[in-house]
Amino acid sequence: TLFPYTTLFRSHASSRNNMVFVSVEAAKKYPKPAAKLGYGTAGFRTKAEVLDSTFYRMGMLAVLRSRSQGGLAVGLMVTASHNPEPDNGIKLVDSDGGMLAQSWEAYATAVANAPEAQLSAELAKVVQAEGIGDSTKGLVLLGQDTRSHSARLSSIALEGVAVVSGVAKDCGLLTTPQLHHLVRLGNGAGKALIGPAEWNSEEGYYTMLWEAYAQLTSDAATKDRGPLWVDCAFGVGAPQIEAMAAKMGGALELRVANKPGGGELNLGCGAEHVQKGRVPPAGYEAPIADCRRACSVDGDADRIVFHYYTQQGLWKLLDGDKIAALCASFVRDELAVLGGLEGLTIAVVQTAYANGAASSYMRSLGLQLPMAKTGVKFLHHEALNYDIAVYFEANGHGTLIFSDKATRALLDAKKQAEDTKDAAKVKAASRLLAARQLINQAVGDAISDMLFVEAVLAMRGWQLEDWDGLYTDLPSRQTKLPVMDRAVVECTEDETRTTAPASLQPALDALMKRFPQGRCFVRPSGTEDVVRVYAEAETQAQADELALLTAQAAHQHAGGKGPKPTTMVA
Repeated sequence: TLFPYTTLFRSHASSRNNMVFVSVEAAKKYPKPAAKLGYGTAGFRTKAEVLDSTFYRMGMLAVLRSRSQGGLAVGLMVTASHNPEPDNGIKLVDSDGGMLAQSWEAYATAVANAPEAQLSAELAKVVQAEGIGDSTKGLVLLGQDTRSHSARLSSIALEGVAVVSGVAKDCGLLTTPQLHHLVRLGNGAGKALIGPAEWNSEEGYYTMLWEAYAQLTSDAATKDRGPLWVDCAFGVGAPQIEAMAAKMGGALELRVANKPGGGELNLGCGAEHVQKGRVPPAGYEAPIADCRRACSVDGDADRIVFHYYTQQGLWKLLDGDKIAALCASFVRDELAVLGGLEGLTIAVVQTAYANGAASSYMRSLGLQLPMAKTGVKFLHHEALNYDIAVYFEANGHGTLIFSDKATRALLDAKKQAEDTKDAAKVKAASRLLAARQLINQAVGDAISDMLFVEAVLAMRGWQLEDWDGLYTDLPSRQTKLPVMDRAVVECTEDETRTTAPASLQPALDALMKRFPQGRCFVRPSGTEDVVRVYAEAETQAQADELALLTAQAAHQHAGGKGPKPTTMVA
């Protein structure tokens, strides 16, 4: 049974800190798994049947995080995103609506792995280290995806919240970005730069996006564009996108496919399958005569990629690099109309996985191209250093963010243009402000990104072929290699080069010289004992060969597991 109350008492170390105690009896209700779990970029993820203890404990930790923020809401999202159906996981949403503060990831890992007899002490360490008092209850919002075990795990997280006397709100079925939205808007309602209080709901989310989309496309001819086919990976994106379509009342026709119940989550479809495998998803076969445009989201709808068939029947992918390019060109064009805003910094943040052709295109726009470590939390952190910043991983996870400084500058520019009756500048400022409203400012969001892409294409009168023509990707290939210990591979901060083992990078440098426009790198996985391999070159055959040779070099120099690879594994 649950411990019926929380004991609070004054710390011996400091009279200002309160220590939270959970009885051993309560801790033992959900014994921790034998294997150690780590809080990664996307939280905890593994087989659903071993996560009971983790969900229970993260409910407790979420309450402490909320208390540390003065009682502002935090979120717990029950999802394993693009992972297979048997997996599940939990992501913590911080009080600003973004990902959990990196300083708290170590707490999450320690609490998840503490023996039952030490759980109380581990929680107490967090309370003491953060100086957490008991003047607020702590508020936790929970969302869940469509996995069969998500509801049960969510209920266990609710138990954990109750054990430490927190307050929980079960928000039910949501995409991950929708939960981020509810946390962000709930904590910021009333602040003019965030938005009106009525946006603080699932229905408000749809209203916010629809109003921004309508503003961006007010002068565009949208009726003759035809429908957008949307692959929802048999996941939560389907019902939420259908709700979005209903709000829009036919302004954008969405053909929602791969809905829950139609197949196994993420199997043969979804953004991860499409982008990594470079193949169309289940259900989208050529020719679909009346669906010239298609996109795929992942299981929790925070990633999106676009794709289409050419008139010649060739299937083509537009990944996160292409989305970033469209965002960047939109921002550049609208700012050019305004004449530039003094003192604003503008950048496109990339990772080592960014296609070389994409980087060249961004430079042609005159934008800064800072590099970040792989993982959206690193991209977002770097993006915050600029006033307007685009970031997208190649897998389609990303966003376009505006600082408060940039938002105020745009509001001022719009007012000045209105005063001088400069219609072109009013429109440019209004479009940039609408983009800020439409694109999720806290996290990558497949629904908002989908609508933004559609809005920009409609404004320009483009189909996907026109967008694809911004630049031509260098052919690339990704693969992975099992290793005995991924920790032996160390990289530079931006992960473009290895620093250990010492012999690996010289071998990779020699390989790159053998191929026109050849580029490759190796980085350790954050979740499993494999190294990730990326290669690009002038032709697909060369990229494939370079990827295989890179994997073989990693096998030789970094302790490959099993025989040397002779074929690639996606």
